[in-house]
Amino acid sequence: MLETLNPASTVPPTELADAAGLSDAARELVAAAPSLYGLVSALSQARLPVDAVRLLVRALPKRYAVAWVCECFRRDAERQPLAEADAECLRCAETWIAEDNDANRRAGAERAAAMNYETPGSWLAAAVAWSSGSLAPRGFTVVPPPEHATGKACLAAVSLLAMRAGPEAFADTLGAWVERALDVFARKEPAARASASRP
Repeated sequence: MLETLNPASTVPPTELADAAGLSDAARELVAAAPSLYGLVSALSQARLPVDAVRLLVRALPKRYAVAWVCECFRRDAERQPLAEADAECLRCAETWIAEDNDANRRAGAERAAAMNYETPGSWLAAAVAWSSGSLAPRGFTVVPPPEHATGKACLAAVSLLAMRAGPEAFADTLGAWVERALDVFARKEPAARASASRP
């Protein structure tokens, strides 16, 4: 279980919610939420899944956030196969989850740039690229990525992915993935560990 998403927590989610850039409608739910778990769940049930994802990916460790997005890709691919370029990005991200090193991180950067940040997979690759290290090419002055860049890339990735189901199904699709994340990260064995062991 991740303590930040412990359903029994009594830590108010106000500070994290203030930093997440929630919509006006989402901010109306903050005061009544007993915990971060409660707020993310309330946002999902209120059909504000984008706000729920904003909070979720900010709260999760980067590796867990990317692992959750990878699971969303796998689930959506069962409904409709991914474009090959996006499937390559998914494999790239899962390789980084299994072995977090600079070579695998830079592989994500190369894939994201090659795809011009135009597809769900390119943003998943960007989430890996921006997890640590430097935004600059090798040999140049180190330019660390912003702290929450991976979370923002994860938000873009799952939002674009959910759009594949069509505008009418967008909220339900994204909301179902959020509920899945709440279920997984409230258990004792977070999904990132399972994803990390996937071949």
